[in-house]
Amino acid sequence: MKGIKTIFVLALLLSLSIPTAFSEDTFTVEYQFNPVPVDGCGQWMIEGTILQEIPGEPLVPYYSASILLPQGTDVKDVKVNPCTPIVQKGIDLPWGQPPCTFSDEPVKVGKNEEIYGSDDIYPNKLFDIVSVQSFRGFQILCINLFPVQYKPKSGTVKFYESLTVEVKFGKKMKNKLYRGLQGDKQDVTDIVDNLEMVGTYEDGPSPVQIEEYIIVTNDTMQSTFGELANWKDKYVNGTGVYTVSWITANYTGVDNAEKVRNFIIDMYTNHGTKYVLLGGDIAAVPYRGFYVSTGGYVDSDMLADMYFAHLDGNHNADGDSRWGEPNDNVDWYAEIAVGRAPCETITEAHNFVDKVIAYEQMDKPERVCLHQSRVQSGNSPDSRCLAWGCDDWIPGGYYVDYLFEEDGTVTKTRWINAWAANPAVVAHIGHGNTNVYHINYEVGGTVSWYNSDVPSLTNTFFPWTTSVACICGEIEANDCLAEAYVKDDCGAIAAIYNDNYGWFSLLNACQYSGEFCEMEFRACWSDGYEKFGDMLNQARSYLVSSAETNSTYRWCFYERNLIGDPETPSLTWKPPPDDTVTITNPQDGQWIFGKVLITVSTTGCIDTVEFYIDSTLVFTDTAAPFEYLWDTTQYPSGQHTILVKGYCSGVFLTVTK
Repeated sequence: MKGIKTIFVLALLLSLSIPTAFSEDTFTVEYQFNPVPVDGCGQWMIEGTILQEIPGEPLVPYYSASILLPQGTDVKDVKVNPCTPIVQKGIDLPWGQPPCTFSDEPVKVGKNEEIYGSDDIYPNKLFDIVSVQSFRGFQILCINLFPVQYKPKSGTVKFYESLTVEVKFGKKMKNKLYRGLQGDKQDVTDIVDNLEMVGTYEDGPSPVQIEEYIIVTNDTMQSTFGELANWKDKYVNGTGVYTVSWITANYTGVDNAEKVRNFIIDMYTNHGTKYVLLGGDIAAVPYRGFYVSTGGYVDSDMLADMYFAHLDGNHNADGDSRWGEPNDNVDWYAEIAVGRAPCETITEAHNFVDKVIAYEQMDKPERVCLHQSRVQSGNSPDSRCLAWGCDDWIPGGYYVDYLFEEDGTVTKTRWINAWAANPAVVAHIGHGNTNVYHINYEVGGTVSWYNSDVPSLTNTFFPWTTSVACICGEIEANDCLAEAYVKDDCGAIAAIYNDNYGWFSLLNACQYSGEFCEMEFRACWSDGYEKFGDMLNQARSYLVSSAETNSTYRWCFYERNLIGDPETPSLTWKPPPDDTVTITNPQDGQWIFGKVLITVSTTGCIDTVEFYIDSTLVFTDTAAPFEYLWDTTQYPSGQHTILVKGYCSGVFLTVTK
């Protein structure tokens, strides 16, 4: 494996300690930074940070800190206390270049002579307060920390080995989207730096009627998507299928999109909903267009299905005709996972449902395909960065197929063969448009892959696919390349593509759009978010502060949509529905005393059942009838959780609690 990283002066290894001082109104979080050499080349790099790239100004790194506030509080003041810096002299830091779309020629600018001719410290601050955001009612303070400062004229760098954030807080009403579910508490720990603060949040009751997975579709396709809901119901806690006509007749809103969103908020709040499949193209299920501008481009109607997943506020604080403007108090953390099925007819819906059910029962291959097409002549900047960034997150046992233009022309035959090798995922980089992208740019001539080429694929396993290419995920068009992949009999199971232009930097072909692709790999393999909707949400969570403070990141954040089922897992398979184990005694919520016989019913080949009390294995039964005599007198009074796991010939198949 070869890697390419941004070379810099110093490196960051982040360690966190939660508050050594936690008073009634103040707590601290300490961030420690340690220099790390790069491949013995005499350079140093910063891991875990993002380069602040402002045209003409010095490239400096920042770390996006996500600090959980105590429940029922708001920020009153923030201070950052640095250690004594390490000072290095004779350092020449390069300057930033303007962002460029994958459809344009980049513009190169010189350094800002006023800044580089001065010894004023740059940046002239150690931190920026970005915002306070909410994730399922958990309040998160977003701050950008600057561990490096620079005096350009003398080439002097100050490096802070530690920055301690001190937060003073006051009381505030509890967020209305707070549910207090254990799953919510677990998920927030994967977002914030100070995990221990979760303990200040109270537990909440479980919903009486739970529907973890719901589908929103039209009347025509309702029964077809009902088949998918029935399948999912064997593996999630409750499902439901609802039509747009029913929703719009029973919920209020300024238009149908807001009515659908208000319905989703209700299901999230009162029924524990975690996954929403929008069962249809925009003719069947409405969309919300966001307004965004950057680099001289404006999209006043960018399809952003995050509108249905990010449930705080309404994304239109000023109440005008534009959603998602910088002053609209956009909600940046997703409460639920959303995907869209690209279907307009019953036949397309049947094909989508059958493909999802088949995929979920497939063994997942330990193979990936990482593609490279040049994005500029001479491969400058080097577009192999996407492959080298993504493969840092792939487990060592995987086979990686590097399909590089640098190794020879990527023909359509090579592309078809790469898919026929049945990878779990295909990552693409290159130019694109609504129904086409380049799989080869220059070496041996341009090779374009169109919607009409997708039926030539012969793969028997359906990978998910991600790309930086422009406009290939334009769902509001009929049809974009991402839709063609997912609708094909072979093709892909899911696609995370761009609704409009993808972006890069003259200094780094993988800055901006490529960072979102790489974070999808990180979310999947490093963070364990294998379900497509969770994967997309977790990937974007790393770039929240960047999107809030930089219009190019904002553009990229909005346009990443999932075409596919949000609950579908990418790394594991779901057992056949005939192999089940169900608790028959006691009943859920029942008060019990003394010794209680826990009994189960099984179907299929279940030959071993494990019994767990409060996540602790207490008994394994290898013969029917599977049961366990639980002595409750050995446990404190209160609520306890019984969980059973079923096995067939030593293979784990199902779990019930």
